[in-house]
Amino acid sequence: MSPRTTFLLTLAGVILVGLPLPGLMQKRTYAPAASPAPAEETARRTVYAELRFSGQPQQLQVRQGKEEWLDIDCSNPHSEWVWQLPLSGMMELEIQGRWSDTAPHAVTLSLEPDGYATRSATEWKEEGSQELHSILRFSW
Repeated sequence: MSPRTTFLLTLAGVILVGLPLPGLMQKRTYAPAASPAPAEETARRTVYAELRFSGQPQQLQVRQGKEEWLDIDCSNPHSEWVWQLPLSGMMELEIQGRWSDTAPHAVTLSLEPDGYATRSATEWKEEGSQELHSILRFSW
């Protein structure tokens, strides 16, 4: 091949490769994701809660914030219920329990809110104590 043909083929290759570069180099702005749901809809969501415990507690209660205490049925080793709780990114739940013995016992609370990942936390009642009082913090 002549030098002129080699030059023109090389130039054509450079142009073909270079054509998409300006489009790739431009700053792109993306449309925001779907608009968030109205405040009333996100203010409260359904939360499926499950509380499991070891041993046979005499009394177990759970509450969120300053709401009324929810008494847990201690006749089964686990209880399930549905709550309507605000999901503001962080939730604090308070657990109180009382056992007749002083052996260590565990309490596990699992929360599965609509549209969010399941979170769970376990607290242990210390050996030598009959009571458990703990605050569990969950964040989404």
